[in-house]
Amino acid sequence: MKLQKLLPSILSSLRIILAFVLFYTFLNQMIVSSVIIFIIALSTDYLDGFIARKWDAATNLGAYLDTIADFVLVTSTFLAFIIAGIYPYWLLILIIFMFLQFILTSGIKKPIYDPIGKYYGAFLFTSAGVTLVLPLSYITLPVSYITSILLILIALFSLLSLLTRYYSLYKKN
Repeated sequence: MKLQKLLPSILSSLRIILAFVLFYTFLNQMIVSSVIIFIIALSTDYLDGFIARKWDAATNLGAYLDTIADFVLVTSTFLAFIIAGIYPYWLLILIIFMFLQFILTSGIKKPIYDPIGKYYGAFLFTSAGVTLVLPLSYITLPVSYITSILLILIALFSLLSLLTRYYSLYKKN
């Protein structure tokens, strides 16, 4: 198989590795390194999809690996935040639940289209990015105010995504 066909999967695999490096750097208070690693990881997320479409290298395995890489990046990042005491433990349960319901409703004969889903994932990445840069910012609000707002928005986005998916499932049947 040519490198062109493998490159998107290599980038997704790199994102998984970067997720663990990010976890380590954040918990060891290497905030600038964590932000840089997060930006590189997000870049691989954009690039793997772009390259797969541009070079006609999209595969089922690549799509699966991309989803897994996103899940590993999001869950490991939020797990680091939870261990650091920034977010409550139930947020990780919510993120895992949302991922599992996505997998379950996507694996049926006719996958469920969730127009909110893509935005939900983007919002999780944005929330993680905002949380990462908070210690480096000059924002005068306490970090807990900002993370509380993000937590509420993540919960609301999760609910909206769930309702959209299950409404689509109900409508199909």
